[in-house]
Amino acid sequence: MDKFEELIAELNELSDEDKNQRIRELEADCVCPICPTFNQCAKDAGENIFCLKEESKCINTENGCMCPTCPFAAAYKIGVIHNFYCKRGGELKQRKG
Repeated sequence: MDKFEELIAELNELSDEDKNQRIRELEADCVCPICPTFNQCAKDAGENIFCLKEESKCINTENGCMCPTCPFAAAYKIGVIHNFYCKRGGELKQRKG
């Protein structure tokens, strides 16, 4: 089990409230809001940390990807093989192909 899978297992054991709190903590390292693909709709909707969540309901074009430079992605060893989580789905989805 890699670090990302361990995080998912940890999150799955938490209550919804605790899980949401933990995700808010993890968002502190997220670079999605400064990515060239991020747009005003995504900002207004509070969308981010797409690698952990699902793809954006707002973003419809890929204008560049910062996933490989993201501290969150680096900490959990993701963002090298997969990217553009905002358009292509979270890490789990992309791993399943």
